[in-house]
Amino acid sequence: MQMKRVIVTGSLGGTGIAIVSVLEERGFDVVGLDIHCRTEASPGNYVCHDLREAAGLSDLFAGADGVIHFGSPPADSWMSTTEGFHQVAVAGFNVFQAARNAGIKRIAWASSIETYGDQTLQPALPVTEESNLAPPGIYGCSKLLLERLAVDYCRWHGMSIAGFRLSRIIYDNDFGRAKLKRIVEDEGAGGDCFWSYVDARDVATACLAWLESDRQGAEVFNLAANNVHQETPTAELLKKYGYDHFEVPPLDSPHQTPFSTKKIREMLGWTEEYDWRDILV
Repeated sequence: MQMKRVIVTGSLGGTGIAIVSVLEERGFDVVGLDIHCRTEASPGNYVCHDLREAAGLSDLFAGADGVIHFGSPPADSWMSTTEGFHQVAVAGFNVFQAARNAGIKRIAWASSIETYGDQTLQPALPVTEESNLAPPGIYGCSKLLLERLAVDYCRWHGMSIAGFRLSRIIYDNDFGRAKLKRIVEDEGAGGDCFWSYVDARDVATACLAWLESDRQGAEVFNLAANNVHQETPTAELLKKYGYDHFEVPPLDSPHQTPFSTKKIREMLGWTEEYDWRDILV
């Protein structure tokens, strides 16, 4: 599908900034929405809007060809359960409904690896989109609710909606570099995500791959780079940090992540461009 105008929610967040930048570099007309109000550094085509408020959102979406929805917090550890639900589930519903009202058929949005819950409780590796779903709290549960809602919106309204179960997102900036350095140096710290990661710019190209594809209906995709963010081989990491009860899955390389991204690579032809080492150089 030919995309010209794309709405990006959460456009001032770390991943949102990368998504806007990639799309603009490729010639798209981007309208950014964010809960934070304009600053001198805000992009020109930008609207301040709280996605928990449905009023006016359909008008803001009017005329767009697609939506990339990253306008929710990356976790809920600093907010109440009620606030977490509203920030993720209610805001996500409002985005889906506004897109429906505006006649927008294609949406890419941020789901989460948290939908799987404690990876050590999975029955087997690798973790694929068919693995057990057991979110540990309201954040992951709200993402899972939106995945189900996407199925129904596609069935009801002929939309095509892809949720990306995101691994740890890394950023090529001072903040991102410092955070990545910490989890690389503390080898065990990345075990909660299988030492998997994805560069924010690669998140952007994955979203764009969905928007420009002709795939119909609702899909979910694991999204991560193919390797772990450690020099230690994957099999050794699993043995050392709580996954020794698993049989090590077949790996194409010693550092391949057990968080499988085979589906998006085969279905959309996506592949990452950036390696974690590029950021730490």
